[in-house]
Amino acid sequence: MLSPALLATLVGFGLAVYILGSYFRDPKRLRRFPAPSFAAFSPLWSMWYSWNGTQYKAIYAAHSRLGPIVRIAPHHISFTSPAAFRDIYGHGTSLVKDDFYAHIADGNPSMAQATDKSIHAAKRRNLAHVFSAKEITAVEPRVMKSVANLCSALRLKAAGGYIGPGDNYRVFNGIFDLRPWLNMLSYDAISSVFFTNEYGFLQTGNDICSSMDEAGHKKSVNAMDTFHSASIFNVTLAQLPSSLYKLGRRVLWFVHGNAQGADFAGMSRAQVHHRLKNVSEQPDLFSRLPTEPTEKRPVPMSVEEIIAECATMLDAGNDTTQTSLTNCIYQLAQNPEKQLKLYWNLAAAVTEEHKQTGILPSTILQHVPYLRAVLEESWRCRPPIARGLPRRTTGEATIIAGHSIPAGVTVSAPIYALHRNNELFRRADDFIPERWMPEEKFGKDELEAKNLKEYCIPFSMGPRACIGKNLAYMEVSIVVAALVLNFEWELADGFVMDTIERFNCNPKELLVRARPRG
Repeated sequence: MLSPALLATLVGFGLAVYILGSYFRDPKRLRRFPAPSFAAFSPLWSMWYSWNGTQYKAIYAAHSRLGPIVRIAPHHISFTSPAAFRDIYGHGTSLVKDDFYAHIADGNPSMAQATDKSIHAAKRRNLAHVFSAKEITAVEPRVMKSVANLCSALRLKAAGGYIGPGDNYRVFNGIFDLRPWLNMLSYDAISSVFFTNEYGFLQTGNDICSSMDEAGHKKSVNAMDTFHSASIFNVTLAQLPSSLYKLGRRVLWFVHGNAQGADFAGMSRAQVHHRLKNVSEQPDLFSRLPTEPTEKRPVPMSVEEIIAECATMLDAGNDTTQTSLTNCIYQLAQNPEKQLKLYWNLAAAVTEEHKQTGILPSTILQHVPYLRAVLEESWRCRPPIARGLPRRTTGEATIIAGHSIPAGVTVSAPIYALHRNNELFRRADDFIPERWMPEEKFGKDELEAKNLKEYCIPFSMGPRACIGKNLAYMEVSIVVAALVLNFEWELADGFVMDTIERFNCNPKELLVRARPRG
């Protein structure tokens, strides 16, 4: 009988032979592309950096050292040339979403996670009208109410106060971390906009909410930790081959983030079941979902489909928004002259009706071009999604940036590298909103203006671009304008904001001093 030590040795030897054999057989001819460290042999290189929240930095460094095409896993090639982005993500491409998304969906995919194009198209038809400009305008007052709660909370924090007994966020010498407050705002806003049933985090000073399991049992969870822990675990594990993914979930049952995924889905389930039982008198986005049969849609969405879609909306609606807001305020605090310029542009637009609150509707903000320039430049410099979104090649071969890539290969192009490309944008690392304004001296370069339009893609591009873009623009515009009109923002001495990449590239903390205006 084999001893455990000998058995482990034989298994390890067999695994090594398999990995080396696969590398040298190279049936897809991927050895022609350079790879950092052991990335060509195992997905563990990419997964290691993903688990530590630094994958986009590692891939950016690999491209800086090895060139515009890098093999970041045995069957995953990363590209940074501008042409590759259109080849991978543009309209008319034959590529499909990678199995990475199916792994994250774990058997119940939302529209954003559907890998089959026909399924995605059907799901998108159910949702497209939900995010129309008309529907977004109808729910705007809900966002403005949440922003009013945010400003009230921040005035207390700026004065060194606490919202209530559940507020455990310290203020030290006037300095506090703004990030969790922007995250609570994003949760409150998306829950109000979608379900009417607002979480109310800003009024309690904490993020405790209900999660419901499939049997209907409820428990209290912390929304931010639940989502963030689940996100980093799922994103890391989803990079495994399909043959190993489910095994990995079972083996790693004890890891904190494993159970958190079910808890986050439970947050969506709790909201959906509450909303199905409570009809909203005022329009919310949930009311636009096909929950009942109609002549146009004789087959309505099932409850589980609704839960999956709402979980994705709760995901993107909280995390992309809080990341965008935190990044924008950080860059304005870093550049006080830009912050002051934005303030005066906004102040000139304030009407008597909104003078007391300093919270302006989008009908006014759309006439403040410098605000739009600030938002676009913030998304260019610090896109919420820095990673390359994985796609899989199909057919006999796909030409990407002039290279023939066989079927069954994962390909991606990191947005962070595209947005920091000095061949596309002058002083690409610098925050210069004026580059978006043709009437400004820095905005008169016609070639750069063309590149900004084509290659700044914080919401991705092509048929799988973000469906909630209208909602994001409305919400982020109102919040940033209100924060700048109501407060002067200053960074803590020597503070430099770091990031942790889960799926989105999240700021860790934003230590600021907020001085109320007027």
